[in-house]
Amino acid sequence: MNAVQKIKAAAAKLNPDEQVEVFRWWVESDAFKQRQLESLKREIAIGIEDLEHGRYQTYTDANVMQLAEDVGRSGMERLAKNGKNPKA
Repeated sequence: MNAVQKIKAAAAKLNPDEQVEVFRWWVESDAFKQRQLESLKREIAIGIEDLEHGRYQTYTDANVMQLAEDVGRSGMERLAKNGKNPKA
C-alpha cells in the first residue's frame, strides 16, 4: 500500500469533524495553493489566447437573457440526466 492509499484509508476512519480539519489543513497548505495558482494561470492563458484568436461571444441586453435561459435549461437537463430532481 502506497502513502496515498494509507492516507485515504486513515482519513476514511476519521469522524466528519476530523475529516473537515484534515481538508482545511490541506487546502491551506502551500503545496495546494501553489497547484491552484498554477492551474489558474493556465486557465487565464487559455482565455487570453481565445480572446486573441477571436474565440469569444459578445453579449448584449438583447441576447444575455437568452444566454441565462440556455444555461438554466442546460443545468436542469444535467440534473435530470443524473437522476436528481431539479425542482427540489
